[in-house]
Amino acid sequence: MNQVSALFKKEIMESVRNFKLFVLLAVFIIIGIISPLTALLMPDIMAMVMEDAGISFDLPAVTGMDSYVQFFGNMNQLGLPILVVVTGSILTNEFTRNTLVNFLTKGLKRHNVIIVKFLYTALMWTFVYVLSAVTAYLYTMYYWDNQLENIWGAFALTWLYGVFLISVIMLASAIFRTSFLGVLFTLLGVVIIMILSIHPAAAEYLPQSLITSNVELLTGESGLSNVLPAVLITVVASVLILLLSIMTFNKATI
Repeated sequence: MNQVSALFKKEIMESVRNFKLFVLLAVFIIIGIISPLTALLMPDIMAMVMEDAGISFDLPAVTGMDSYVQFFGNMNQLGLPILVVVTGSILTNEFTRNTLVNFLTKGLKRHNVIIVKFLYTALMWTFVYVLSAVTAYLYTMYYWDNQLENIWGAFALTWLYGVFLISVIMLASAIFRTSFLGVLFTLLGVVIIMILSIHPAAAEYLPQSLITSNVELLTGESGLSNVLPAVLITVVASVLILLLSIMTFNKATI
């Protein structure tokens, strides 16, 4: 337990010292603010563009749904990639700088390294994501004051997908050790494989479906029971990948 608490303190100090926590905070709060703001201003922007082009078209009224569509789009295209880039080196930096050698030779258990780094990264992701989601939610309620069905379930799907990516980061880091690019390419490969291998019969079971089902939940096209298989598979896959990370790191030569 002393080892775990000491490692947690080390992770907190490093994330503050290298500004990773502040970068994530800034990015995710911005996403939470600009998503509803973009939805609010988009009709005016489109109206000006169409006026300059001499096009006459009646734009539909903007609703809270448009705000959440913007939020999940920004999260998938900007938030999750930033999370990967910022946290992807959490273990490879230790190998590159040989900072783990002294700790391991003094009795630090290897599995504690993986567990603490995974938990801390997951907690950091949870913290910044919840702030972003709550910010987007409050601004959306302020501008439109309409409550959509399954909104918190839709938020939770993206959060769980982020945890899945963190587990993959741990495994890739244990395999490639000093190669940050190896970690990034592994994550990219996992995502591409899931996208390319999606068959209509299997799509609803893959982790990738979590970040494509948010809007369907909000519109009522899909229910929580429909995404439950993907949720369960993602949870099991994340646990298995984390266990594999521990096994790989235990056998690694430091």
